[in-house]
Amino acid sequence: MASYEVKNIGIKSLVKGLPIVFVILGALIGLFTFFIFPTEIAANLTFGAKFLSWAIFVVLYAVLMALGIVIVAALYNWISKKTGGISIDIEEVQE
Repeated sequence: MASYEVKNIGIKSLVKGLPIVFVILGALIGLFTFFIFPTEIAANLTFGAKFLSWAIFVVLYAVLMALGIVIVAALYNWISKKTGGISIDIEEVQE
């Protein structure tokens, strides 16, 4: 069994791919929130207002979630320098 330790998370690599994932998730969540199962407030909006609300939600969701992940990764990198990283034991499976 091999043991590995995650000492650093590359923040640049997170910024490259995660915003795309969060835009997709935000779009899906926004569709449910504003169109499929609208909240009480969203149900009374016109289609244009719903669409604008959905678009703003997607952008804010992607930006805030990506920022949150970057902050968590930076905190992990800072803490792992002082205490060590996460230890992962990996075992090869024979099929």
